[in-house]
Amino acid sequence: MDKRSHDTLSIEQSPSVAMSKFVAGLDLDRVPEDVVAYARVLTLDLLGAALAGVDTAETQAMLSAAEGFAPTQGPCAIWGTAHTTTAAAAALVNGVIAHAQELDDFGGADHSGAVVIPAVLAVAESEGTKDGGRVLEAIIAGYDVALRVLEGAGGYRAHNVGGGWHSTGTCGSFGAAAAAARMLRLDAEKTAWALGIAGSFTGGIWAFLADGSMSKRYHTGRAAEIGVTAAYMARAGFTGPTRVLDAEYGGFLAAYCDERAQPEAFTEGLGREYRIMKSGIKPYAACRGLHAALDVVLRFRAEHGLTADDIKSINLRCSEANKLSIGDPDPQTRLAAQMSLPYGVAVGLVTGRASLAEFEERWVNDATVRKLMSRVTMTVDPDQDENAEPVVEVITTDGMRLRGHEPVGLGDPRNPLTTQQVVAKYRDLAPRALSADAVETLEAAVFDLPAPDSLNRLLASLRRSD
Repeated sequence: MDKRSHDTLSIEQSPSVAMSKFVAGLDLDRVPEDVVAYARVLTLDLLGAALAGVDTAETQAMLSAAEGFAPTQGPCAIWGTAHTTTAAAAALVNGVIAHAQELDDFGGADHSGAVVIPAVLAVAESEGTKDGGRVLEAIIAGYDVALRVLEGAGGYRAHNVGGGWHSTGTCGSFGAAAAAARMLRLDAEKTAWALGIAGSFTGGIWAFLADGSMSKRYHTGRAAEIGVTAAYMARAGFTGPTRVLDAEYGGFLAAYCDERAQPEAFTEGLGREYRIMKSGIKPYAACRGLHAALDVVLRFRAEHGLTADDIKSINLRCSEANKLSIGDPDPQTRLAAQMSLPYGVAVGLVTGRASLAEFEERWVNDATVRKLMSRVTMTVDPDQDENAEPVVEVITTDGMRLRGHEPVGLGDPRNPLTTQQVVAKYRDLAPRALSADAVETLEAAVFDLPAPDSLNRLLASLRRSD
């Protein structure tokens, strides 16, 4: 870094510069062990969710589409397949795969893992990286930056529900760029350029809710691809705006956010408070907004032996934001069902489960589920905080009234799954794409990071030879 660049970074303390200094200086040896351990758990969970997505329509369409714009051979694997391609294309396709089943983590830039981890592993393969410690550093850095950008935008409700942006894309691109920059060992200046380049071309909107289209899955892949491309451009000397977040004209806050933005959140506790610890892990294959209500209705079913015929009506008292984002009363696709609270509580009460199968065509079109869903109403409670979980009220045919509310759904860091539960989830999902031996090897490799050869074993396990 020349003197001019050094002076610029020391004087111009924009949020993205501060973040870049943190990313460039991140040292795994100085990161608390619980943070490192959670990075491993989130990585295993994300890879399991991705491997469950290999055989989805979204993935197959993405693989076919990629033949038209990406090399069909390269150093980087498309997870769970025999396909290889370039780093940017692998980040794109693997990002789509990782989000295809709606089972990836939440609570970061909405879905940070499906953006950050595909970017990290694509760069690792492209560069021939052997250092598992660098992978963990990059993952921790990426999660941190992604959520900080969302917090600076005012948080999930302000940016997503209020603005119509899908923060997985808009904020996730920054996280992917930070992670890729750490993988490439960029200095603070070039890391700031990478963030600036990524922020110059980031996006993602919620229009997919209108018809349950696949574009939601594209947001994770596109954000991962943007981050990888931005980091490689920065390494080559392509400059990006170092005030990408806070420039008065055309900065991220000015263009994407409203008066609820909280720019101080970009750097609050930076380097001391690791935002990765705010990410949660999903027990159910649906939008996180459904989970607390699913906890309640599954408990009702187990405690009272309820069947669909026993239920006269279900009322979900919720915020206006919840009704807007997860209130679809008649979902027609898998994604639409995963975003529909009426469907989620109906299928949960009918089947006693909310796993992958319950959001696929067999149940989405099931007559019993449809009949019960018609008895579900969503009532906006004007006194309910927009961040509050719905209150579930069930009236049975014999007049019994059940009322339940779970303030923090299972899987949230405040109500976490155990490591054993996450491992069980991974072992249930990963065999959809990998052999039993590969599933076992991959799990061991993730938990061995950063031990010698752990990264090699991890990457090799994600490839298929057929």
